Amino acid sequence: MSDTAFTLSWEPSESDGGSKIIEYIVEIKEFHETVYRLLGSTNGNVTNILVSDVIKDRAYQFKIYAKNEVGTSEALETEDKIVVGRKIIRAGENLAPPSPPQNLRIPDVTNRSVTLDWEVPASNGGSEITGYCIEKRSATSTKWTKVITLDAHCRQYTVDNLKEKCEYWFRVSAENAVGLGAPAVTESVSLKTHATVPSPPTAPLEARVLAANAHIFEWGIPESDGGAPLLGYHIAIRDMKKTMWIEVGRVPAGVQRFQIRDLQENHEYMIRIFAKNEIGLSEPLESEEPYKAMTAGHLSLPDEPRTEMSSCNTSSWLRDHNMDADIHSYARGKLLRRDEYFFRIWAKLPKSKKKKSSK
Repeated sequence: MSDTAFTLSWEPSESDGGSKIIEYIVEIKEFHETVYRLLGSTNGNVTNILVSDVIKDRAYQFKIYAKNEVGTSEALETEDKIVVGRKIIRAGENLAPPSPPQNLRIPDVTNRSVTLDWEVPASNGGSEITGYCIEKRSATSTKWTKVITLDAHCRQYTVDNLKEKCEYWFRVSAENAVGLGAPAVTESVSLKTHATVPSPPTAPLEARVLAANAHIFEWGIPESDGGAPLLGYHIAIRDMKKTMWIEVGRVPAGVQRFQIRDLQENHEYMIRIFAKNEIGLSEPLESEEPYKAMTAGHLSLPDEPRTEMSSCNTSSWLRDHNMDADIHSYARGKLLRRDEYFFRIWAKLPKSKKKKSSK
């Protein structure tokens, strides 16, 4: 007997039923299965068969039929359970699957992996432990998925290639010649995130005039996304005559250019580009020197409708509310978490009444 094959032998039938035995038919099943399947057949004068492609430390049972011209005999069923590569388990032995592994722990969790370790079961079921089966289940599924079967001497394993920030359960079952025992199951495990904000977008930050009322700014992607996919870029400008930076727009991660409209002629502006992932905004890529808006000789592009600042390629503001003149405070709800907002307030003066001309 080897680890993957052995020869099964039997005694010839005591009676051929008055007709020569044509062949012997052999069926096989694993010990814990209920249905036999055909293994093969031999000539009537051959009373052994090679059993191959079996698994080490698995228990098998067999049925053997004799066949002549009249028909097929009742089955001879093996009384002994044959364990590949190990001793024969005698019929009548009091065997059972192992109890659950003891002290199942999670000593380490990363953003993509979970490490498990455990101790041997309190009971091996009367048969030596042959291995351990590890399974996983995500919080979004009701189905357990097999990860791996380990040798009996392995009692630690790292399950990797998991999805970041997802929740998982794990279970470990011991196995002997009878089969798998009841599992030990972990509590839910939430994967850590080790991501940081991205590095700044890369230089050069290039600027050019597109039209009399439009300017294009372009930059390179960050050297690092911080360990989390880029979500996009935020663009901010500051008039050199002022101190406040104003966000003028955002673009998605696949876009490294932005159009700014209506810069004041001959004014100088500093530009900042921020990269963003789920953790937050990077340090900015900032223009090395002010950009001077000089558009003489260029035609203007048609005006665009003003919309809320989002991932569009133009700067815009959304009118949020009109208030009476005696109201000096305002609260705005339903803002997106971890996003930046800018607000501006306009004072509306009453129109002066024109004097009627005297005739």
